Amino acid sequence: MNSRIRTLTIALLTTAMLSAAGQALAQRGSAPGPVRFRLKSPVVNNNGGALPVKYTCDGESVSPPLVWTNPPAGTQSYALTMHHVPPGDEAEHVYMVLFNIPPSVNSLPENVKDIGTWGAHTMRGLAAGYTPPCSGGGGAKIYTVTLYALSVPQLKIDAPNGLVTMQQLRDAIRGKVLDSTYLDVTYLRANSNEASSAGMGAGGGTGGTGARSGGAPAEGAARQGGRGMQAGTP
Repeated sequence: MNSRIRTLTIALLTTAMLSAAGQALAQRGSAPGPVRFRLKSPVVNNNGGALPVKYTCDGESVSPPLVWTNPPAGTQSYALTMHHVPPGDEAEHVYMVLFNIPPSVNSLPENVKDIGTWGAHTMRGLAAGYTPPCSGGGGAKIYTVTLYALSVPQLKIDAPNGLVTMQQLRDAIRGKVLDSTYLDVTYLRANSNEASSAGMGAGGGTGGTGARSGGAPAEGAARQGGRGMQAGTP
């Protein structure tokens, strides 16, 4: 009899303990999922949001500030590009190519000059540094800023004229990308028929999971930001 009572008591205590544990888990909620590598800008409300006029050819023509969080383990450097894909067969418009960004860096100030190695933009002549969007005619344009976390501390890219293009960067990082994230920004000029004020844009999600589905671009390839938009001045 004592053995039966002891067994019943243990069973009741076990049931009570499991119930209490279940209630505690329910109160806490389920365990959070992994936090993704994410790129944002303090001057852009969300992914797909408006790029302020200051960072365009209608303003001060300086590069926008950027910040990123949760890089993958093992990141030894970063590379960054900004581009727009016009409709049809026209070549990509490239506004910024920057690489050899140290792993200790998790943000870029506006008008950045002295971080990393600058590659070439393709607008208004081939030159190093940032060149601003102009978005002339045909409505708002989408510009995609892509950040790559790399497994190597430095890239040495042989460019004939010393200016590394976005395609050369893509080729150089193939097989070295741990993860990538992107931020879409839009710009609509004040003199466009669709605009009533400069810098209007479409809203979207936060960096990395934005207004258009698909997440970060595949290794070594930038997203097709702006494809399907109407043609016009870059």
